[in-house]
Amino acid sequence: MAEKNQEDDDELDELVALNFKITERERRDFKVWCAARGLTQVEAFKRGFNLLKKIE
Repeated sequence: MAEKNQEDDDELDELVALNFKITERERRDFKVWCAARGLTQVEAFKRGFNLLKKIE
């Protein structure tokens, strides 16, 4: 069995771009919602994804 390479794990934890399309209205709504709660858009996306995984 191959040894786990720490460098591979580090690469998987690096931030990368995620590209998808939404309407300008949705983008603005999400941005305002995040700002009103003091969250970055990345934080809100991660929280939302974690919630979706929990209810699945």
